[in-house]
Amino acid sequence: MKNETAQQRPKIEWKQELFTLLIILSMVFVQCVAINGLYKPNGLVSGGFTGIGMLVEYALAVPAWLTLLVLNIPVLILALCKMRLKFTVYTIITSLWFTACMGLTAGIRIPFDFEDPVSRITSALLGAVICGACGAPIIRRGASGGGTDVIALLLNRRFSFPMGSISLGINLLIIAGLALIRGLDVAALSIVVMFVSSVAFNNVMQGLNRTKTLFIISDHWEQIAPHVLAEVHRGVTLIPAKGAYTGRDKTLVYVIARTTELSVIRRIVREIDPEALISIIDTREVLGRGFGSIN
Repeated sequence: MKNETAQQRPKIEWKQELFTLLIILSMVFVQCVAINGLYKPNGLVSGGFTGIGMLVEYALAVPAWLTLLVLNIPVLILALCKMRLKFTVYTIITSLWFTACMGLTAGIRIPFDFEDPVSRITSALLGAVICGACGAPIIRRGASGGGTDVIALLLNRRFSFPMGSISLGINLLIIAGLALIRGLDVAALSIVVMFVSSVAFNNVMQGLNRTKTLFIISDHWEQIAPHVLAEVHRGVTLIPAKGAYTGRDKTLVYVIARTTELSVIRRIVREIDPEALISIIDTREVLGRGFGSIN
């Protein structure tokens, strides 16, 4: 019985977990360097609890890391009670390390001329790209930055509120507060920075070599499928179908492939059946053999 229970327990891959932790800690440190070195000299704010901490620092000269710590503690306790243990542990580590890095990098200065309008915009956009791009690996590794991410997730589970709408509402309040403290120009630049950061985040999350789902409708599917298997080395699924207008039985060729492989598949279909119909759909994420790890 004991052996049976031991076999059922999931095996912890310590090397993978340590590698994950190293990536998360590195990305958080780089984010804090960008926030303190590029956002703060421009008077900008980030989103979530970090943005609230920066607002408090601008208005009352209270260090942002201290506000972050005070805000995060009750949220992390709530997460510990309500969410999965692994996700919560990573989130606690990420949040506390983020708070520590905000304090450690508070005095950092990146050599931009922040009085020059062009340099201000350049440095702000650079900071946005860095923060967004570094945020994606943290989420991909099964953690979050805590704060409003946890609040949004819990509210989504409890009341089915869209997570994006919750985060957007909090960020709009932060921008409104910044407009009162620093003026409309700085608030407007912060909106642009948040948008650029979200674009960078989404692109890194999806990856440069994105995945597509293809449905190929052709009477010559028996020739197309083997060529895709042999030349692209991707799995092919054959789906029985019926034409609504003709009433004829058809077979759909279903393929999941990388964008870099699309030209080869197009060539195969064009050479075999120029009259074929190909439907290409963006696929957010694919896990399993030949793609990302399910773990």
